[in-house]
Amino acid sequence: MSRGAHRLLSIPRFALRRDEAAASLAVSTTKFDEWCADGRMPRGRKIDGVVLWDTGEVLDAWERLRDGPYAKNPFDGVIA
Repeated sequence: MSRGAHRLLSIPRFALRRDEAAASLAVSTTKFDEWCADGRMPRGRKIDGVVLWDTGEVLDAWERLRDGPYAKNPFDGVIA
């Protein structure tokens, strides 16, 4: 790997292309598309002909998918 390539890998990523977003979740692009279509993953945003996914939104969606709907009790910490 060239020195320039190492530098590029160290740059924080704020947006991902479709294949990168799928790879970050270790799923195929087909499965990623299914999750986007049914709302489990965010939809990408088209900017000047390029569709990008926000890394923070993908991470948030992954945590919801991973933990399921009942992972966090909304009443935790509430004092009666």
